[in-house]
This record gives sequence, structure tokens and C-alpha cells, in this order.
Amino acid sequence: MTEVMRVARKDRTRWLRYVAPLTVGSACLWLLWNRLRTLDPDALWQSFLAVSPAQWALALVATAVSFWSLGRYDAVIHRHLRTGISARDAQLSGMSSIALAQLLGLGVVTGTLARWRLLPQLGPLRVTQVTAAVSASFLIAWALVTALACLLLAPRLLPEWLALLGLVFFLTLPAASLFAPELRFARLRLRLPSLKAMGAITFFAAIDTCAAGLALYALLPEPPGFAAFLPVFLLALGAGLFAGTPGGVGPFELSLLALLPALPESDLFAAVLAFRLVYYLLPAALATLHIFRPRPVVEAPPRRRTSRRIPDLLLDHAPRAECGVARQNGARLLGCAASGALCIDTPQTLTLLFDPLSGSLGPLLPRLSAAARSSNRIPVVYKCSARQALAARKAGWQILHVADDAVIDPGALTLDGAAFRQLRRKLRNAEKAGVTISCETKLPLADLARLDAEWKALHGVARGLSTGRFAPSYVARQRVFGARIDGDPVAYITLHENQNQLCLDLMRHGADLPDGTMHALVTAAAREAARLGLPLSLAAIPARPGNEGRMMTWARAQVAARTGGMGLTRFKDSFAPRHQPLYMAAPGRGALALAAADLALAMRRPARTRAQPLPTESALAYERS
Repeated sequence: MTEVMRVARKDRTRWLRYVAPLTVGSACLWLLWNRLRTLDPDALWQSFLAVSPAQWALALVATAVSFWSLGRYDAVIHRHLRTGISARDAQLSGMSSIALAQLLGLGVVTGTLARWRLLPQLGPLRVTQVTAAVSASFLIAWALVTALACLLLAPRLLPEWLALLGLVFFLTLPAASLFAPELRFARLRLRLPSLKAMGAITFFAAIDTCAAGLALYALLPEPPGFAAFLPVFLLALGAGLFAGTPGGVGPFELSLLALLPALPESDLFAAVLAFRLVYYLLPAALATLHIFRPRPVVEAPPRRRTSRRIPDLLLDHAPRAECGVARQNGARLLGCAASGALCIDTPQTLTLLFDPLSGSLGPLLPRLSAAARSSNRIPVVYKCSARQALAARKAGWQILHVADDAVIDPGALTLDGAAFRQLRRKLRNAEKAGVTISCETKLPLADLARLDAEWKALHGVARGLSTGRFAPSYVARQRVFGARIDGDPVAYITLHENQNQLCLDLMRHGADLPDGTMHALVTAAAREAARLGLPLSLAAIPARPGNEGRMMTWARAQVAARTGGMGLTRFKDSFAPRHQPLYMAAPGRGALALAAADLALAMRRPARTRAQPLPTESALAYERS
């Protein structure tokens, strides 16, 4: 019975959502008709004829600007949804579909059908997503522009608390895009636009609404100042949008009559009639010619599932073994085998990770910028070497020293001298505790998973993106060293390995860890690297302060203290490594700051992949040749 009542309540809500706007629109049309009946037709016609050619010309120019911005708006949404439609086709389809939809009403339905006619390769579902995204985002942007206009230009027109409430709501969206870029409602996932996309949406919505207001303003015989008229127009426009009548007829005119009482009704109605001819009828006629002109049948190309996996050959010959993290983090290849690099999406950036796999960074920067622009993101290079950072600087990008790569040369770890005094003490402590180290040829994945869970209970969510997270299929491709006490695993490390380098990746241990255990594991890895004749990278540590001023020095110290970087630096410095500076690069200082914040947040988000069940030990055993 409860389920039946719930379904019935849901049906009533759905009907109310559709019936309420139609009821309000019908009532407004009835009221408008009663007002029109009181007007003198001759006075209305004379007012219409009094519109000068200059007024018509200005209205036409404003209309063209408004629809140009609407087309650009559609292009932003297509980039956000990654439809693959070119900017030109997106703009033309957006202008035409909106022109037809605003005249016929039922904007979501008519807009979807028009876009589907113009972009059949997208299919009905994808086109519906575009239309829904355009409609929802425009309403939000309209609310912001209207609240600002009323607050700054006409404070008495809208209650101040209501305008401020609209501004506060809108300002939560950039914060959500940065801190919670993906919203989940049951099985539905909603990916919020990036900050760059939000800025573009707001910008083009402001141009559109201001230009549309100017088109009507130009047709009025004796209008008030445009600053006083704009908030009135925006409120009337909103009334028409929410009523759902074709072109907002009824609520739009009644709102203007109520908010502009000083204008004679015949002059106002004549201007609105001219406005509807210029802004509604003429664009709709042009859109109809564009939408329904004969065109060849375009079949949607069959969807091919292309593999995003980076070829192992490229990873095996990459300058840095750390590139092996691409086997887990979803990175894709930007460029080609002759000149290519790893890149990965975050909510705000398209990030090129590390140095290029092959070739130089310079030729890749234009490709990175174009690819980022196609998805409303900021192009960023993260943790590149000094040589590649110099290429970015020559291209006009801003660079920032973000980390140092701690590298041990083969045979350099002698354990002799004052530089290794702390390391010798740590190794003695581990030996006294009975810790034994071995290179794992058959991985005890159940034990590794248990230690990973214990480590996360102590330290929180493991960082991702440029470092790995435990997964059986991931560590099976790595070199693993384990620490045991009386045969029981207590800690382990994993290392990326390729033709040029070994690189430290995961470091995991349980709650009761004997002092010096992790030092013993890394020492064993260093000796293995020396045997193979490869350098060992201990991966990145926080960048050491340089000649950057007090604020930057203080900021670096705060970041290191809050992220555990100071302890990590002490640990890795006990091996007396060489410090190779690593840099971050972006087109401007603002982009650099936003990208740094976005990457820091992305690294700390929980993994999106589902937990993998552990099969039997024999099925999971990995034997290294």
C-alpha cells in the first residue's frame, strides 16, 4: 500500500510540473488579451509605424549579437559533453534550434528535435543531453545576471535578500566544480562544468541577455535609461521562460506593463510587436530554412571502443620509469609515438604528466592547448624536468618549481661516511628486530592487500594520479620487495621498472612496524638497481625553498608540514640522493594557481574503480622471469 501511495504521489508531482506552467501561461494570455482589447488599434498601428529605420537597424544588430553569443554558448556545452562536434556546427545548430524553440515554445522538445535534425550523428539521447544542459545552465546564468543587475542597477525592483540568495547559490557552483566536480543521484552521475566553462557560460549568457534587452530598448520611442531598463527586461524574460508559452507571450508583456508604468501602453505594445518580429520571427524564419533544407542522410558512425592503453613499448623506453603509473590512472597518449606524452583529465585541467615519452615538449604544447580547449580545461604540464620546463618558458608559459626527484646512482649507496650515518643506524635497528628482506617472485597478494588496508587506516586515502594505488593487476607489473618477521609480512614496496630506471612507487606497512624496516626495503631495492646497472628514483619530495621570497618559502613549508612532506624528505635524504628539480607549467599565473589546487584535490580523491575481489592465491601468484 505504501508503494502504491508513493507511485501515486510521484505521478501527481509529474502532472503538477507540466500542468502548472500551462495554467499560469493560459491565465497570463487571458489577462493580456483583456488588456489588448482596451487599446485603440489605430494608435497601436501608428506607434508601430513610428519606429525609425535607425531603430530597426540597431535592433537587428543587437539581435545578431545575441544569437552569436547563443551559438558560442552551445559550443561550450558541446565541449563540456565531449560530443566531438566542431565549433562551427555546434554554433549553427545552437542558433537555429534556439531560434525555432523560442518561437514555438516547449523549448526542450523543439530544441531537441531541431538539434537532432541538424546533428543526426549524435543520436536522440545525446542531443537531448545537449538541450537539457543548455537549458539548465542558461537558467542558472540568467539568475546570476538578473540578480546582479537588480542589485546594482535597480535595488528596489527585487528584494535585496532574494538577489543576494541568488548570488550565494551561484557562487556555490564554482566551489562545487572544484571540490565536488561529480554529483551522484542514485545511478545518475552529473559532471559539473569546469570553472573555465562556467566562466564562458556566464559571459555569453550576459552578452546574450544584454543584447536581447538592447534590441527591445532600441525599439521603444522614449525609453528610460538602459541601466534602469535592463533589470526590467531580465525579469520579464524570466517570467516568459518559466511560463512556457511560445515566445513567453503573456507573462513577458504583463511584466513589462507592471514594471514600466510610465510608458504609454500603445507605445510599449508596438515596441514589443516590433521586437517579436526582429528577435523571434525573423531568426525563426532563417532557422527554418537552415533546419529543413534538403541535406544528405548522415548515418551515425558505429561506435568503436578504442583502447586507451598506452603501448608497453613506449613505457618500457620512457625516460622515467614513473610513467608506468599510466597502467592505472587512465592516462592517454597525446601526440604520436615519435613525439608523444602521457596526459590525464582532471576536473579543471588537461595535464601532461612528466617528460614526454619521446621527442621534446615544445611541439606538444600547441596540441596540449588545443586538446584542453576542446574540453573547456586548462593545459598544464606537471613534474617535468628542467630542460622541458625551459621549453615551456620559451613558449611563454609560466613555470613553478614544485618538487625534487631524489635519484640514487648505481653503486653510489656504499653506506660509508657521514652522509649515511642515519641510514646505518636504521638498518641496524631493523636487523635487531629480525626483519628480513626479499624480492618477491610470487606475490602474496592477499597479504599485500591486508597491509595496504592497514596503511590506509593509519594514513587515510592513498594519493593517486601521479602515484599508484594498490590493485592486484597493477602491482603484478612491478618489482616488489617485502619485509618479514618470522615469515609474516610486515611491509613492502613496489617499483616501476623500464629500460632506463627503477622508480619507487608504493610503500605500505602495518600498524606495528619495527624501526628501520622501510629503510631496509629501499636499500635492498638500491642494491638490485646497482646489479641491473640502473639508477633508482625515490620519486618526488617537496621542492626545497629557493630565492623566491618570504611568502613562497612560507607556503612551501606549510604544504610540506601538512602533507607529511617533511618526514618523507628526511626518509629519502638518508640515502644521500641527487636532487633533480621538477616543474609545473601553465599558460599564466592564474592558470598555474588553479591547476595546482585542482591537481592537489584530484590526488586525494578516492579511486573511482571498484574494489577487485581477491581470487585464490595460486590464481593470483605472479612469477617474475
